[in-house]
Amino acid sequence: MKSEAASFYRYFPISRRDKNWGLYVTTAGEARVAPRTTYPPLGHPKGFAFDWRHGRVLDSFALVYVCSGRGKLELKPNFSAPVEPGHVILLFPRVWHRYAPNPETGWHEYWIGFDGEMPRRWLRDRFISKKNPLVRVNAEDTVLATFSRMMQSIRASRPALQQILAGATYNLMGLVYSAQQAQPAADTQTADVIERAISRIHNEFEREFDMRLLAQELGVSYSWFRHMFAAHTGLSPHQYLLELRLVRARNLLGDTELPIKEIAMQTGFEDEFYFSRLFRQKLNITPSQWRNRSRHYK
Repeated sequence: MKSEAASFYRYFPISRRDKNWGLYVTTAGEARVAPRTTYPPLGHPKGFAFDWRHGRVLDSFALVYVCSGRGKLELKPNFSAPVEPGHVILLFPRVWHRYAPNPETGWHEYWIGFDGEMPRRWLRDRFISKKNPLVRVNAEDTVLATFSRMMQSIRASRPALQQILAGATYNLMGLVYSAQQAQPAADTQTADVIERAISRIHNEFEREFDMRLLAQELGVSYSWFRHMFAAHTGLSPHQYLLELRLVRARNLLGDTELPIKEIAMQTGFEDEFYFSRLFRQKLNITPSQWRNRSRHYK
């Protein structure tokens, strides 16, 4: 096999500031691996280099995005799957793995290695799982654009580069999490139902809502609707409605002279006292205090 591939990468020293940020990047790069080319490209430092025969175990996380070509991924104890264009490979600390492009196709990959308090929390709270190391993202253009901007920032040695790369990593992991929430079957139908529900709630948030009736009008069961809505938004339909009403109420408090009772009515709260109690419960401040503070900062 040939021993060269077009690649660009960096490995980064980590400062206390970077660790205190909550997420820091250990490495990032790009490789265009031609067919029948040795993989991975040579030159990576100890702890990151690997070969197919021996595999590798990392001390941190990594995300690998394959935008063209095909290959294979294996993880211990028993995961094996083909890798295709649009796939994101998630690698976890202390998990043996190996991956490589098909010798006949090669591939074009981007990667970013990262660690910190936040990704460890994502793993602990099951936003990401070692059981799901291969994800097909639903926004390939956004992923590719994000990696392209990352490479530009690295080449330009932008100030606070770690924080720029950390922000890009948050974005990428958000897209991965979104893709994981999508159900393999009937994705389009599910997304359509949830989008229609969200549109209805946004357009009619000031009126009284019966979520069971809304589910019926959308042609789905309430239990399915509630479950899928929460999977897509992180909130139940009722909580989503309340949060939307509170956002609108905060805007009215800061931008108008309307009495609090009128604001409560305009945002779907028939009871001014319930509105004030909920506002304080959610924001730890009363509507009047919010209004005064908003004016202070204008």
